[in-house]
Amino acid sequence: MSLLDDESFLTDLDSELSSRAIAQMHGIKSKSTVNEYRAKRRAALAAAAIEGEGVGYEYTNANGVINLKTPKTREPQDENDALAIFRAKGLNPDDYTISYTFKEWDAQRKGGEVIVLHSAGAHGQPKVAGKGGEPLWPVIQQAAPVVVTPAPAAFTVPALDGLKLALKCADTQIGFRLLPDGTLDPFHDEQAMRLFVEVCRAYQPNKIQILGDFLDLASQGRFAQEAAFANTTQLAFNAGHQFLAELRAACPDAEIIIIEGNHDKRMQNYVEANSVAAFGLKQANMPDSWPVMSLPFLLRLGELDIKYVEAYPAATDWDNDQTRNIHGTRANSKGSTMGQYVHELPHINTWAGHTHRAEIVYRTVIGPRGEAIESYAANPGCLALTDGSVPSVHGSIGSDGRPAKVVEDWQQGLGVLYYNDTEDWPNVYRIRNGAVVIGTTRIAV
Repeated sequence: MSLLDDESFLTDLDSELSSRAIAQMHGIKSKSTVNEYRAKRRAALAAAAIEGEGVGYEYTNANGVINLKTPKTREPQDENDALAIFRAKGLNPDDYTISYTFKEWDAQRKGGEVIVLHSAGAHGQPKVAGKGGEPLWPVIQQAAPVVVTPAPAAFTVPALDGLKLALKCADTQIGFRLLPDGTLDPFHDEQAMRLFVEVCRAYQPNKIQILGDFLDLASQGRFAQEAAFANTTQLAFNAGHQFLAELRAACPDAEIIIIEGNHDKRMQNYVEANSVAAFGLKQANMPDSWPVMSLPFLLRLGELDIKYVEAYPAATDWDNDQTRNIHGTRANSKGSTMGQYVHELPHINTWAGHTHRAEIVYRTVIGPRGEAIESYAANPGCLALTDGSVPSVHGSIGSDGRPAKVVEDWQQGLGVLYYNDTEDWPNVYRIRNGAVVIGTTRIAV
């Protein structure tokens, strides 16, 4: 029987024992012979990993690479581990790009060096690509440009003399799961979003504000990842641009503003954490442009004349000197979040999102000369689905990858603010089944 068929010998080869010690234990004349056995063993393990058998090595596909980890019972190996993979497959290593990186568990001496092979393929199938091959996962690009022909409003609402109008929405959470059958399961409610566009078309506001979490960006989040998130980020950018293009076509003269939320911030955080060298990169000779891995660039906001207020949680847009618009950081699960804002800052008004709950709270305090100072805090609610589709702390998925139905304490809605330089008239209106009632008018899609 060959020593390579002896399980105890193979165990010793994979251990941290020196080649000299293994030679003595198994009656082998020299340590060089053991070194030759170890080289054959590495080649066999590498070949098994490429074929997907996972013997000794394990591979995972992520962002266009194949990761091959050396067995955790061994010290980190040199580049021969990588080269053995190519020899086992009859490939020329000179035709491929091989890079070496160390993971955290290396520093903790819990494993070996990770060999990253740039790969190409489709639908997650592991394939090794030659120089110039396409990546396994498509590179995130700018949203597909769209041209929207303005539609006439079903009816129009006259402006109020001397007052400006701002319409507000929040937490669209645009994103998808890609289910095993190839269908897309959205996080956002397309019907509610169409309704918001129709309200804007009818009212022709001076300003439209999206109070953060425009995109969900689940794949860039720090929480548990689902297989169904893979390869959906580009789809989210495309859907987001489509919605914004329809909004701009409906209201060509309005100022449209997106305020950055914690989910929108995920893209910047992801780049800083995983590819810091790409952080802040801009198009050549365009120093004043947005970085290419930023939401304004990928959503083509410049082409739509849409303003993006960045730097969550500090991102703020003001309607007048007393009224701010933010995404928000507070989420009180056992009481009013808006009540917290008015008690914390009773001298200003706050519009915020983040909680997905429609509410408005007023407060009156005494001023420095005994006068009454009234303020409010309002949340327009969300335009995301409220049935468990959005990844959340209460959500869960089944073995088929579909989200379980969950009753979230969330409400869909929109905000309407009439204002001038010194006064506000705010209202929050609930959206139900693609319809909203504002005053005596019902708008539905």
